[in-house]
Amino acid sequence: MDGVTSRQTDSRNMRWTTCAVLLCTGTILYLMRRHAFDVPLETDECNYIYIAQRLLAGDRLYVDVWDHQPFGIFTFFAGVISIFGHEPLVFRNLAVVASLTSLSLVYIIARRSGGLAAGVVAAICFALVSSDPGTAGEGCNREIFMNPLILLSWYLIGNDKHYRFGHIFLAGLSLGLASCLKTVVVIHWLLLAVWIVWDAVRHSNKPPKTAAITRSIIWFAAGPTVIWLSTTGYFWLTGRLWEFIDAVFLFNMQYSQDSGSSLSRFWQFFAPQGHPFIFDSALLLWLAAIAATPWLLWVSISRRIHNRAGILSPLLIAGYIAVCLPGRAWPHYYYLMIPTLCIAIPVCLSHLSAYIHNATSLAHLQKPLQVIVSTSLVLALLWTQYTDYISQPPFGITITRYFSRDFWGKAVGEKIKSVTDPGDSIFVYGNEAEMYYYAERKCASRYTMITGLRVGDPTAAERRKQLIDDLKRDPPRIIIILFDEKPFPEWSKFLQQNYANAIGWDCNDRYSANCDNPDPSWVIMIAYQDPKRPVDEIDWQWDRKQVGGWHRGLGRPQRKAQP
Repeated sequence: MDGVTSRQTDSRNMRWTTCAVLLCTGTILYLMRRHAFDVPLETDECNYIYIAQRLLAGDRLYVDVWDHQPFGIFTFFAGVISIFGHEPLVFRNLAVVASLTSLSLVYIIARRSGGLAAGVVAAICFALVSSDPGTAGEGCNREIFMNPLILLSWYLIGNDKHYRFGHIFLAGLSLGLASCLKTVVVIHWLLLAVWIVWDAVRHSNKPPKTAAITRSIIWFAAGPTVIWLSTTGYFWLTGRLWEFIDAVFLFNMQYSQDSGSSLSRFWQFFAPQGHPFIFDSALLLWLAAIAATPWLLWVSISRRIHNRAGILSPLLIAGYIAVCLPGRAWPHYYYLMIPTLCIAIPVCLSHLSAYIHNATSLAHLQKPLQVIVSTSLVLALLWTQYTDYISQPPFGITITRYFSRDFWGKAVGEKIKSVTDPGDSIFVYGNEAEMYYYAERKCASRYTMITGLRVGDPTAAERRKQLIDDLKRDPPRIIIILFDEKPFPEWSKFLQQNYANAIGWDCNDRYSANCDNPDPSWVIMIAYQDPKRPVDEIDWQWDRKQVGGWHRGLGRPQRKAQP
């Protein structure tokens, strides 16, 4: 009875400890994320919200409104909007909920793999870097919502020595749901399936039963299979199967192939072109993870006992491949790895500490070294997050990432709103969907972004034709021309015939020598109006000084916009 009572007491104490750790670190996480609530939503986030609103209005995805992302994020946001509305604060708080869920899983996995100290350090690290500006952590892009589902699947498998089929099915189902947000999650499924087989082989006292392993993999595949077969059937029954396949699979394959050779993208991870700041605000975390990876690989391959830390190495590898595979190196892609880094490093420290303890001559150094290294890591992250994030005003958080196009896009959207009526449609020839969101105006075409209309894309010819047909059917009152993609001949002809005269333009933040007679190389936006429905004259130029000026340490931008 004393043993039972002792175990019950230990269990109760652990529950209280868990509650205390998550309450404290969750408060830190919320305060960190709260700092960026006044930053405008970025273009991807606005695009998800706008398309979700169109779905609620009765439009059909991939037909009446088009995007190359899977249906999950639009369906999810549509459900949220139907309950809570579409204000920016709704999605900021939604990201907080997702991040708190990730925090809980980070703590539980790290504690399970490396002990209580590892769990506490991992939770603190994630609370500090969950809003990491280098990887767009302060936003609410898809990766924020994918992380809890990915972590849950790895937890379910890593927590089960005997691989109960219920846990295996739920792990596969969790990854299936994550793949509805981004199909690259298939990498996680493949490596977790390999882990299930490998772990069964290396820990079996007798030759593993092939039938048992096969059943495990079938159960693991059942969740994603049910989700994607149901989805395929739905789009087939609604007459959109080809449009769905073309957008989500065929286009994305072509899109990733355009980024260069398959091998180069894996090196590009470490030196992302155009985004050298990705690692800055959490640099020590990335460096420590590189140092920890060999140890975790050794644990997963060499140990002959069941070791829950071993599963972290394939989790790291899966995250790395998932970031690299699209070949674009956008900052928010890297956020998929942030929770794993926060887990892997404290767990590695915990195991190294135990190794030192077992070496009798060094046993007295175990605790001091673990405390010193863990404290140094936390303080370093606190300092870099303070420097690059907390100490910055809202404008300073995003200036290094995309030259703060979120602020600019919101400002242009509000200008459009001021000179148009609620029933008017507009069109943005570019990738700034925040203009639709902040203007509260309908896109005159199914293409809210022109990624699918790229010149040179062999699959884009039909989409370009559809764009022109859309605009002829519903002439937009205002057209905004950006320079994200080169114009194609049919588009230039349509513009010349129907929107001949520009009504305004925006130079690169008034840094052109003469914005009244601008140098074309400094023009980043041109506005046109429907001559049959002219709009009031306004100043289309925008100055960053209106929202806080330049980030400290940065001068005038050297990169010119290309017309």
